[in-house]
Amino acid sequence: MIGATDNDIGGSTGYMVGGARQLAGAIAAAGAAAYHYRFSYAAESLGKPGAGHATDIPFFFDTAAIKYGDATTARDRRMARTISRYVVNFAKTGDPNGAGLPRWPRYDRRADELLDFTANGEAVAGKDPLGAAIDAAPAPTR
Repeated sequence: MIGATDNDIGGSTGYMVGGARQLAGAIAAAGAAAYHYRFSYAAESLGKPGAGHATDIPFFFDTAAIKYGDATTARDRRMARTISRYVVNFAKTGDPNGAGLPRWPRYDRRADELLDFTANGEAVAGKDPLGAAIDAAPAPTR
């Protein structure tokens, strides 16, 4: 499981998002299973769009209610439960997919599909909408 938030360090085509894409491609090209994601969901209590660096962590570990306390919404809790189920399935079997979850495709550079945990609280698989822009972005300098 490899991914980044949609507004991660460096922006939507920056080195965190681009690095996750490159790593997913390299792992898949080596013949191993890679599951690429983008986390575009921002907790409703934040009142602003765009998921910043590491804001996915309380959702992946189903601790959003602890992080956001009384401001946690039902949609936040649903998102946390959904993502956490993928994590548990992956830990148990090496495959995040399971009953009742939208299908998360294995990453294949030719298909260029990922699972987006969308701003509206859904898990949606499809072609990476930022793929071409990320590939065209200049490499970061050190």
